[in-house]
Amino acid sequence: MKKDKEKKKKRLKRASPSPAPVEVVSAGESVQLAAPEAPLVYFLRVAGGKWKTRILWALQDGKCHRYGEIKSAVSGITDMMLSQSLKDLCADGLLHRQQYQEIPPKVEYSLTPSGKTLLPALNALCEWERQMELSNHS
Repeated sequence: MKKDKEKKKKRLKRASPSPAPVEVVSAGESVQLAAPEAPLVYFLRVAGGKWKTRILWALQDGKCHRYGEIKSAVSGITDMMLSQSLKDLCADGLLHRQQYQEIPPKVEYSLTPSGKTLLPALNALCEWERQMELSNHS
């Protein structure tokens, strides 16, 4: 478990170098502000990539979904990639993982309140894509 955490930290450092803060000097005081692209860098770290947004989209109905249901909804994803993406999304607080003490084991995933706040942004991206497609076909 400790190795996994160390690997994730190294991967995150390589994948998204933190933007240099912008220093503002006002009336003799120095204030550190985040770079303008910091929110985008954060979004790409927690929900970017080929699979994470598709997984979030598959869970948009607000219901709990089992692993197999998610795999069916996200066509083309491998078991290894789905498993890793689900772990990452849970670790970043966008998904909730509910494990039941049953035989056979039962695990369900659902969006957290933080994950649900991404849905309007994903809907806006879908609308943007529709508009772009219409304008390219006119």
